[in-house]
Amino acid sequence: MGSRGKEMNKNMSTVNDDACPKFEQKMKQPQEAALRRDWRAFKNFFQDDPIALMQTFDLSDNTAIHVAAQSNDPHLIRKLLDMLPQDSDCRGALRTGNVHKNTLLHQVIHCKNLEMVDTVLNYEEQRRLKLPGDEDLLELPNDLGETPLYRAAKYGKLNMLKHMARFVDIRRHFYRRPRHEDTVPDRTSILHIAIIGQYFEVALWLSRVKGIEEVAVANDRNGLTCLQLLARMPSVFRSYDYSQMGFLERQIYAYLPNKGYDGSCYDDGDGKFLGRSQDLESGKENVKKPKSSVFSRINYAIWESLAEEWDIIDDIRNRKKQHMLVEKLADFLVGIDYSWMKTNHAKPRKEVVLPVIQPSNVAATKKKAKLEKISSLEQPIPSNVYTPLLLAASTGIVEIAKRIIDLHPDSISHISHDEQNILHVAVKHRRKNIYKLLKKYGALNRLGSQMSNKGRTLLHHVARMDYYDGGTQSGVVFQLQDELRWFERVKKKVPRPFSLYCNDDNLTARELFELEHLEMHKEAQGWIKETAQSCSAVAVLVATVVFAAAFTVPGGTDEKGVPVLLNSPLFLFFTIMDVVGLASSLVSVMLFLSILTSPFQMQEFYKSLPRKLTMGFTLLFISLMTTMLAFGSTILLTIRMEDKKWSSSLIYSVTFFPVTLFALTQFPVIMAVKYRTRRLWKSLKKMVPKGLTKSTTKPTKRRMYSKHA
Repeated sequence: MGSRGKEMNKNMSTVNDDACPKFEQKMKQPQEAALRRDWRAFKNFFQDDPIALMQTFDLSDNTAIHVAAQSNDPHLIRKLLDMLPQDSDCRGALRTGNVHKNTLLHQVIHCKNLEMVDTVLNYEEQRRLKLPGDEDLLELPNDLGETPLYRAAKYGKLNMLKHMARFVDIRRHFYRRPRHEDTVPDRTSILHIAIIGQYFEVALWLSRVKGIEEVAVANDRNGLTCLQLLARMPSVFRSYDYSQMGFLERQIYAYLPNKGYDGSCYDDGDGKFLGRSQDLESGKENVKKPKSSVFSRINYAIWESLAEEWDIIDDIRNRKKQHMLVEKLADFLVGIDYSWMKTNHAKPRKEVVLPVIQPSNVAATKKKAKLEKISSLEQPIPSNVYTPLLLAASTGIVEIAKRIIDLHPDSISHISHDEQNILHVAVKHRRKNIYKLLKKYGALNRLGSQMSNKGRTLLHHVARMDYYDGGTQSGVVFQLQDELRWFERVKKKVPRPFSLYCNDDNLTARELFELEHLEMHKEAQGWIKETAQSCSAVAVLVATVVFAAAFTVPGGTDEKGVPVLLNSPLFLFFTIMDVVGLASSLVSVMLFLSILTSPFQMQEFYKSLPRKLTMGFTLLFISLMTTMLAFGSTILLTIRMEDKKWSSSLIYSVTFFPVTLFALTQFPVIMAVKYRTRRLWKSLKKMVPKGLTKSTTKPTKRRMYSKHA
């Protein structure tokens, strides 16, 4: 061993023993038994040496009794406690904590057997181990100030939490305990910690505890209420999670029953939450069972068996249950949260100055200078500044926003400290589901005419890129088109003079949009040029192949130049595919060449260039598909295999395999074409007279809000 190795060993030997517990060699045997979950061998070891029960068992400073809690066996805990020679040792075993001050009951919360708690508490009472001045075992905090009940809620152990709550007043466990008298109390409540861990079943049970309302609306150490926390979790709600599912997952989700007969969570169809209710004083639990038909029970049993066999069904079932739970929790929190009432209307409104007409070259120079100036205007805003309504609008949680507005209609007029309303926040975060919700309420015109700080109209918020997350479109060209469409869509709901208003930087919304999207515009120009060049080369190659194939007919010709296989149906199929392939490839070449000769201005990315690119992609896809089909028909005409031979079916399959593979690999292109076709269909529907469309459309009820603030 070199001098460096000796020095390292010397430094390691000088480490403080309190900071790094010394490894006990004699504990190796029971440690191996605990890893194998051989609790009989574990117990036999300590029968010969009961004093070792109170010695350090592992590097976390646990004792053997702490580790025995993993067995989920209350009899083992009692036998190990009985081995201790003195009552003081038994008292220490129940109250001594590990390196994190976690006592035996802190460890027990991970057990499924609820009798573990009864065994520990009864043992202390029967042996009379509690001394005057001692706290209850369930009241002892760890180094974070967490009692066993708080810790059970933190890790989502609902059954253990409900069982422990029978022995104490759970209201004493709403918050962490300060470790020292001069320590500032941690305001993260038991309900906050359950929501942070996304244990919504625990949070719902806590919502029925007396006095929890004050805890729910109180701020945690980050200044957030429970509803603000929930409004920052879009992934746990149906509106977000459902949009991320595939076609098969959506079908399974739709047909999964909404009922659960485990008594923990189910919905009987009328929106009421049915579950377990518990009288905390008596400890009795009342279970409300749903009234259901035999068919619904059979349906539920079938899905239960399918969930046991397929993980995907079990995962979707759990996600649907989570959506139901979080929606019920949101209902409770929305009903007690009135933070939206703290609105800002006091500041006088300013008259906005219209832009000054100036030479274009001077304006371009000023734009470059202003781009550097406005880059640092938008600073990150802490979540606790915005109310749950605006937080839900920023994250797109339509469930929370809708519940707040339905329960408190006047909340739609809420304005933040920076004079932004719910529409401003939804628009700058590109939350189209919130925009549609406000449109359904008929509040777009009123909210769109309001201005925020720094002279920003609603269109100025659309133009900003501070909160842009990339969108859902594939390709920077379609992303820029989506941004232009969003700008034009919002522009229709803003008073016309607002499009000329300037903000405090003397920029109109259109100028700000072009400045903010300058990099995206340059990237889109480069991307569409490279794509058009590559696709045009492929289209020319396909046109060359199908043109040559038209003069090399399968089977040859006779003396008169007539194809030998002219009367075969496959020959007609080959001819049609070849002609379609040639025509589509040539037209796609023309479209791609028209893209390359375009000036690539910003407004061209709104309709012209994306439309040409989509049509070019579509025709190129058709040309490649028809070329492969023509190739397959040529093979079948040439070989003429008998249908009864197995080799015939094999060759047929191999021949058309490239067609199937190509269709699967080009599935994203098909979806893009489908999306563009849907938008084209909507455009065509606008050409139909409104009298015909209104007569075939069912009228919908709209909640109309007053236009007066």
